[in-house]
Amino acid sequence: MGMIRGMKHYQHLNIHEREQIKLLLSKGCSLREIGKRLGRDHRTIDRELARNSPPLGKRAYCPSNAQSQLVKRRIASKKGAKKLSDSALRSYVLGRLVRGWSPEVISGRLRKAHSRLLVSHEIIYQFIYDKTNKKERYWEFLHYGHTRRQFWHGRKSQGKSRLEIPNRTNISLRPVEANNREIIGHLEADLMEGKKSTGTVVSVVVDRRSRLVLLDKLESKGSKERIQTLINHLGKYSPRLARTITFDNGTENYDHERLIEALSCQTYFCNPYHSWEKGTVENTIGLIRSWLPKGTDLTGVTQADLDWVAYELNHRPRKRLGFRTPYEVVLEETNWGTSS
Repeated sequence: MGMIRGMKHYQHLNIHEREQIKLLLSKGCSLREIGKRLGRDHRTIDRELARNSPPLGKRAYCPSNAQSQLVKRRIASKKGAKKLSDSALRSYVLGRLVRGWSPEVISGRLRKAHSRLLVSHEIIYQFIYDKTNKKERYWEFLHYGHTRRQFWHGRKSQGKSRLEIPNRTNISLRPVEANNREIIGHLEADLMEGKKSTGTVVSVVVDRRSRLVLLDKLESKGSKERIQTLINHLGKYSPRLARTITFDNGTENYDHERLIEALSCQTYFCNPYHSWEKGTVENTIGLIRSWLPKGTDLTGVTQADLDWVAYELNHRPRKRLGFRTPYEVVLEETNWGTSS
């Protein structure tokens, strides 16, 4: 990823900008067009509407109400800063940070459980990076362990050589239900490397819908071992868990047709140098790095170790799942469960 340092301090939308948003929406302008006219990122406009629009939809957005809500949130935030002085809440937050939960997940899970102890993710971040807590080094529990809060943008393509994979089907032909994450069974797969000199890698497979992750240790990046491992692991479960698999164009995927034959699933491939097209597995590897940082010698990592990491991730609440866990989503939608 390309990290942007020294970004300008974020400025909240003011009442004039909010009125302009309302006017431009009434004229049928897109979010990108509105952002361009206001000199704002279109995602800022999207968040503004998502946060402040009533059930009737974005067209019913009210600038004055949005401004009022901002004032209320600022007041609540100042009050919330004192909440981590509560020993029970602080113990809960620190206990989950140690397990690798992000501040957003901790906050969202408390709300989902209707707990009397509520705290925003921003307050948790403030607590982690508060100067008075510097000696505690709480930031080391975060996924990337930065000593200062970072802003991220984009991803650099990797300079891998191209390989003509036989009978590859482009990702553009992948079913709509896979693109929209409508049902489980549409997977993304990749390899996570450790210390380069060892050759040992980890096979990572993630379900786009539920974010359920399957991990396998491989002694090399050879295609035969990689594909056979996928067949062995996915073959244990219902065919509904492996409807499609999306790969990049690495040599380890050369024998993908064996998967089609063995599991009756369809394989798809990203465009060359477009690994972001399988962003779900890329992001999941980022989470796994909490346990297995870049450069780790994977030869000493056992399959049991990987099973434990997968278990932790599959039982971790996710914001995108409404703070349910991947395990809960799969269980609810298929009546099937796994601790893998």
